[in-house]
Amino acid sequence: MHDSNTTTTAIKEMAELRVICDRELTELSRNYPEISLAVVASADARLISFKSATTRDGNRLAAMTGSLLGLCDSLARELSAGTCQSTVVSMDDYTCIIVHIAGPHYPLVLATGVDRSIMLALSRRVALDLAARISSHLYSSS
Repeated sequence: MHDSNTTTTAIKEMAELRVICDRELTELSRNYPEISLAVVASADARLISFKSATTRDGNRLAAMTGSLLGLCDSLARELSAGTCQSTVVSMDDYTCIIVHIAGPHYPLVLATGVDRSIMLALSRRVALDLAARISSHLYSSS
């Protein structure tokens, strides 16, 4: 049986996390309109926050990015290389940058998407910086 205080605390923490991520993704969209997709999900693929310039299913994207980060973590373990920090998926007309977000209780994943209007190095730097900001919010609130 679950303790109601534990459940209430978990719901409150998830709501606070969603507010933090929504605020950060809104700021990202405002500062970098060429970043057309931003998703924050738990490592087990639960959608936390989602911004997209096009209509896409945030839950499906959360599941795919969580799975991809898990696959990259498995590869890193197999190579005895630590944990996966980020990966880039390049497509014909789009690029996704997937970044691990360290959290005090559980890891999160950030995915950003860009077309060819922004340099890959800049979009990766922006994603890494955003992940670091979200992580620092999580540690300061725990």
